[in-house]
Amino acid sequence: MREPFADRAREMGLNIDGASKGLFTYGDQYSQIAYRQLFTGFENPENAHPTDGMPTPIIAIYTRPTDDVDFKYVGYVSDFYQFIGNNILCQRVRDSIQSIGLPIVTENPIMSWDHTRLRNEIIIQSSQGTTQAGDIFPVMVANNSYNGTRAATIAFGLSMDYNANRTIFAFSLGELRQVHIENSTTEMRSAVTSYMQVFTENITDLITQNFNNRLSEDDMLSVLDVIEKYGRKRRDAISVLLEELQPAGAGPPSSWQVFLAIVRYSSFEPNLNIKRLLENAAESVLVIPARMNDVLEQLQ
Repeated sequence: MREPFADRAREMGLNIDGASKGLFTYGDQYSQIAYRQLFTGFENPENAHPTDGMPTPIIAIYTRPTDDVDFKYVGYVSDFYQFIGNNILCQRVRDSIQSIGLPIVTENPIMSWDHTRLRNEIIIQSSQGTTQAGDIFPVMVANNSYNGTRAATIAFGLSMDYNANRTIFAFSLGELRQVHIENSTTEMRSAVTSYMQVFTENITDLITQNFNNRLSEDDMLSVLDVIEKYGRKRRDAISVLLEELQPAGAGPPSSWQVFLAIVRYSSFEPNLNIKRLLENAAESVLVIPARMNDVLEQLQ
């Protein structure tokens, strides 16, 4: 059985200076967080009970932006929650990329409104030029949560320019879970090396196959129906983007056009849960080369 939160706090990277009062903290360039052990209420001495002042299995969460003063209560986790700091996770990704001799172009961190969720898109300087879509860059996307709603993950993806704006997509296939991330730097480096190799060898085929693969009207409507579950306005907005890519009367759209319309929209989606669901919908229309598919499956 996993040890209680307080007993694991130091090894998880939390500051334990306030441990005597049930306070555990962490801060980096993304946000600051305070976990507070909750205790049962205290009664008057005359009405004392053996359970007064006992710790509960609930840990309260307070967060604030790094440059702010006030903490806000944003929820709780159980006593067995496994914490990993946002920058601790992101640094492991940076180290794994740089350890194989590749520079990082830029990072695009996105925080949830309550500062409990982070998505950091780390773009790697190893582009492949394609006739149909221009330069495509490999991306590693670090996802983390401080409230237990999602385990830490690292996904592999693509970055491309569309109408002078950067569009980023992360595969759900091949996503590394927290258990793999924590195992060893060697395992992480091996995963990055494998993805970089398959990206270099297969990205042109992925683009070409999806440019040439036409979706039937039923297939396209099926995808849009899935998107409508996340809101009619989202479906309408993606339909408008799709019409820009494939005007009415120009025949059925290609897999790449439908994929690009969804990813283009998802790149500006502020809700991280919805963003991931949209990416899953975009991934469902892709024709992924067999070799790339095999490697991604082996990574997860």
